[in-house]
Formats: sequence, C-alpha cells, structure tokens
Amino acid sequence: MKRTWVGALLVGALALNACASDGDGDGAAPQQSPPDAAAAKVGFDSGFGRDGFAAVPMSTTDPDRITAVTVGRDGKVYAAGHLTRAGDQHMAVTRLGADGKPDATFGTAGVATVNASVGTTGEVARGVALQSDGKVVITGSAEHDATAAGDAAKDTDIVAARFDTSGKLDPTFGTGGIARFDLGTGRATSATAFTGDTSWGLAVLPGDKLAVFGTRLADGADRTDADYVLIGLTAAGALDPAFGTAGVTTVDLDNSGDTARTVGVHGNKLLATGYSRDGDGIVSPVLIRTSFDGKLDTAFGTGGVANHELLPGVAESYQFGVQGDSYVLAGYGRGADSTEKVDLIAYRFTANGQWDKTFGTGGLTRVDVAKDDDRGRDLAVLPDGRILVVGSGKETAAKVGPMAVLLSKDGAPVANFGNGGRVISDFGGPADSWYGVALSPDKKSAYLVGYKGTNATSGGNDDAVVGRITL
Repeated sequence: MKRTWVGALLVGALALNACASDGDGDGAAPQQSPPDAAAAKVGFDSGFGRDGFAAVPMSTTDPDRITAVTVGRDGKVYAAGHLTRAGDQHMAVTRLGADGKPDATFGTAGVATVNASVGTTGEVARGVALQSDGKVVITGSAEHDATAAGDAAKDTDIVAARFDTSGKLDPTFGTGGIARFDLGTGRATSATAFTGDTSWGLAVLPGDKLAVFGTRLADGADRTDADYVLIGLTAAGALDPAFGTAGVTTVDLDNSGDTARTVGVHGNKLLATGYSRDGDGIVSPVLIRTSFDGKLDTAFGTGGVANHELLPGVAESYQFGVQGDSYVLAGYGRGADSTEKVDLIAYRFTANGQWDKTFGTGGLTRVDVAKDDDRGRDLAVLPDGRILVVGSGKETAAKVGPMAVLLSKDGAPVANFGNGGRVISDFGGPADSWYGVALSPDKKSAYLVGYKGTNATSGGNDDAVVGRITL
C-alpha cells in the first residue's frame, strides 16, 4: 500500500539515490562533509505533529497553500499564502503555536484572510513580517480590476495588508488595513503571459518601516519585460518619500527579464534577490544591496548589483542567507541544454558581491535526486554556519516530494543528515513541496512550511503543511 504523508519520512526509500549525480553528468556524487556530533543532532522532530510535520489546512473544503514563514520573539509561527473560497482566492496568514497547532485566538480558527480583489483567482501572499508591536504584515499581488475583461483582467497591483495581534485587519494601515500600489498598466507578452506589478518579498526596517520587493513592466513602448522594484513604506503603509524616488527604487538590468524573489536586512543594508534573463536567454542570479533609504550601494557588485553567470543555461535565486560577511543563495538550475532537468543549487557571494569559487565544487553545489527536476525554494543559515535548504525533489516522473538538504558551511552535503545530506518526505500528493523555512528565536529549531500538492483523488484540495527540524 502507498504510504502517505502521515507515515514516516521516506528516508529509507531514497537508498536508490545514493549515487545521485553532482549535475556534471558523470554520475559522481558530490563530496560530503564527514559526520560530526553537531550534525547528528539535526533531524525532523518526531514529537512535532507526526514524524516531524503536520497538516494545517487553512480551508477544510477548498485548496490552500503556504509559501512564506516567520517566527515571532514569543515562538509563534506566522505562515502566509492563499486559500480559495467558492472559486474566489484570498491572501491568508495563519498563526501557529510552537507545537505547530493553529492558534485559535488569531483570526478565525487561527487563520486571517484578506480579499483585495473580490471574485478573482490570482490573489497570493508571498511575504510575511512582524512589526515591533506584534502586528503582522503580508504582501502579494492581486488583480487591478476584478471587473475587467480580456488582457485588462490580467493586470495586477502590489498589495500589502496588516492584521492586529488578534488577526483582524488593522484600519490604521493603508485604507481599512490594505495598501495597494499600482506602478503602471501591465502588458500582455503572449497569448498566455502578462507582465504586471508583482510582489514576492517583505522586510521590516528600523522604525517599523517596510520594504517590499517585486517587479513592474519596464518603461518604454516596446518593452514587455519586467524590472526590479524596491518599494519603501512608512510604518502605516504609505509610500515613504524618503525612500528611492517618491518611495520606489527601480533596477533595470540591461533590458533583461527580471524576476523578484525575496528581501531582507543585514546590518544597515537592505538586500534583495531574484534572477534575470539576458538577451541570449541565459538566466543568472541577482543580489541587490541598498541603504535603508533605497540608494544602491556602489561598493557592492557593479553599482549595487551582483549578477554572475553560474551555469550556461539557468541558475535561479530564491533566497539568500547571511553567513559571516558573505551571502549564501539557493534556487535551482541546469546547463545549456534546454532538455536538461534542473537541480537544486546553492552558492555563495562575498561581502563585496563576488562569486565565491571556494564554495561547493568550483563555486556551486548541485543536488540531483534521480536525474529529474529538483528545486530549492528557501534557506536558513544555522548558528554554526551550516546551511539548511528546503524545496522539492523528484523521485520519479510522477512524484515530487518535499526535500530538505543540509550542507556544511562551505557547501558539502552533510553525510549523516537523512540520505547523503537530504531528506525527502511524503505528504500524500503527487506534487508536494517545502517552500519556506525560518529559525526559532533560540536557534534550536527550524520551522518549515509548504503544501501537499494537488491530488486527483482528493478533488484538487491542496493543504498547507508545517514541519519542525531540531538543530
């Protein structure tokens, strides 16, 4: 009988992948760091949920997913994503106790929602952050005009919403708790694609100001690609006139197609990461560094932007983490052959934005489970410098599983974490994934969030999942 996510972690089932490729096509396994006492302590917490993870559906009857997470000073977990009600998609955030159970004192049964564009299906929260007073802010994208038709119906705005500590929309933020930003009318780029305003990242700045990272349609009548935007907000959700130009900093990389992923704070700097496609179709990671008022840091990379071609085909960045004075990044990538499957990848940039070739093998760690698509979605740098990357691993053509990978501080898989440095779990769907990770305040645990992907036998009812790893 097939084991679903309520069974044990499928570590034993991964034995067939013991000789997974390092991504060079020679079948050689990447060099692993030797077992040590500290590494032996890292693993899913069997006392948390069941086998270290538990379903936390935000809707019991309709699909829901969580893709971003943060942990408060009190140990409570805030996970953001979306849920659907009668075909209408809402941005949502759930508050969980340290035990992973929904906090019934927050919102409705632990879930707070906002419906910025009623009657639409594109409303998704990608960022979540806590201000100093315990209020929670989420950001994402929503349709500009829910009543529009044709291409106009695809146009999107950047949306931020704030909830008080009880999970109610805070009327002192934006308008009735919602701040909406229309950076320009989007444009159809093909019969199915559209470039509008998008948001993926959110960070809290000093004074409870906020920074939102996203993209917008590039300026110019002939442009169909996106540019990066950093938006500075006051603590109350208005554009901050002291940030960038009228609250916005735009970064255009040589007319390339830019894709935003996340933003965070390191010391007195603001950093944002994503990836860009150049005129030759090569996708490469980007790390942007600015001051807290949105001015590009010219001492970093080239004019404040680090952008390096790691692979001759695709190398994406979903998240960065601070490791000493350096930055570790993770995502997924492949070589120049467009038929090649992608691998989970991790790499490191130095304090001044150079690609650190001492990391992994020649500057890159690739994790290939079974010669199929594997992806990194988020990472956390542990107190001792090791790196926990979460995402998904494809064990067979019909099965994607949530994957956690543990690397040494220099990018070698930690041998005694799961199977050769990785653990693939099973939530019961054919397309399950971890999508976010955050450390507990005492740095002794890591909380992972993700979802059970659509399963034909469940009527397509995706469900959110949370897990905990003991460090």
